[in-house]
Amino acid sequence: MGTTSTKPTRSRTSRTPAQWQAFFDHFDQSDQSREQFCHEQGISISSFSRWRTKLREQTSGKPMPSNSLLFTELALEGQPTVATVWDIELQLGTDVFLRLRRPC
Repeated sequence: MGTTSTKPTRSRTSRTPAQWQAFFDHFDQSDQSREQFCHEQGISISSFSRWRTKLREQTSGKPMPSNSLLFTELALEGQPTVATVWDIELQLGTDVFLRLRRPC
């Protein structure tokens, strides 16, 4: 008779939204990368990402559209906005530059 090899099986753990939120609170306070945290906690990165998105959508009441702006220009209340010109250049490495300009 030959020997049969068996793959180790990974058991699935069912967690409540409150348990996932506790994971995210703990992660936010840690100095670990997402990968390090998930490995230490025995959580798959895909589950971590899926649940984080799901809970954020529930908290905000609606899903965040994929084309939504992440930055918004702010103006002081009661003061007219002044068009300012700025020019920023960051050197990110050898021959790599990020240039940001705002003309009048």
